[in-house]
Amino acid sequence: MIRGRQLALWSALTTAVLFFCTVQAPAVDAADRAPAVSAAAVDGRTLRMTTGPGGALGAPDRAAAGPVTFEVTTTDPDGAWIGLARPHRDVTWNTFRSALRRTVGTHGPDIVAGSADLHAAAALLGGTVVHPGAGASFTQRLRPGTHWLFDYARLDDPTATPHVLRVDGPEGGEAPTPTAMLTARPTGDGPRFTLRGTPAEGQPLRFTNAMPTGQPAEAVFFRLDDGVTDRTLKTWFDSFGDHGQFPGTPAPFDLSRGTGSLPVHAGAATVLRLPLRQGRYVVVDWMKSARDGRSLAGQGQYAVVEVTGPAP
Repeated sequence: MIRGRQLALWSALTTAVLFFCTVQAPAVDAADRAPAVSAAAVDGRTLRMTTGPGGALGAPDRAAAGPVTFEVTTTDPDGAWIGLARPHRDVTWNTFRSALRRTVGTHGPDIVAGSADLHAAAALLGGTVVHPGAGASFTQRLRPGTHWLFDYARLDDPTATPHVLRVDGPEGGEAPTPTAMLTARPTGDGPRFTLRGTPAEGQPLRFTNAMPTGQPAEAVFFRLDDGVTDRTLKTWFDSFGDHGQFPGTPAPFDLSRGTGSLPVHAGAATVLRLPLRQGRYVVVDWMKSARDGRSLAGQGQYAVVEVTGPAP
């Protein structure tokens, strides 16, 4: 079951208990960041970052253009949900934040309007969910310009501002080669995940958003106990409200220990290294439809995935 901040966070990301804040924040400047807890650039293409209690986020200020790997850890007992976005020209943090918050609402017209505003405001470039002792990494191809690193759990805090990352220089480098490729895509039966290859402990996994233009997608993994059947999962996901309201029955998996990719925009991909262990997982897209505001998970965008042990 979800407890404490995990409950507030999942409510924020899936049922919009995050209320739209009308406080206007100025455009973000480098001086407006939360105090860093630690940061290191292994080189221009591998950045180590961590978060601590209270939202403190430490990350390097600069990165080289091309594939960049973000190695993320946290000391916050509630975990962290670190996202990456590239704002479009002259877009402020408050404009982006308010649009993103509306996309996780439970009122269809607001979700649709927020999705359109979000598409106009920024490109979502993924991110990852981490817990103490269970870090993760994501690799994203970056273009020169300004990027924002932020904690999704702080979106309801009007005083929280993102960490500004400046990207420059000629593009170079290569992303890790994945052993499995997970894709979110539309089908005749509704939004679905498809998987090629075999996810394995410690190995890179590529997540691609092949949904229609303007539709963000994410892929968050939750470990399944042996007794959880496909029927149990379908019954629970079928019980979601049209716009993502959670069922009244408990989830058949631990919602507080998810890990995976946070939202990427349509046409984008990210390469992940996640703390997955051999066994069964359900991967879920908690986003809502940009077209009609309906829950993607409620329409069937989840899948059971078998993770194999480490290579001998």
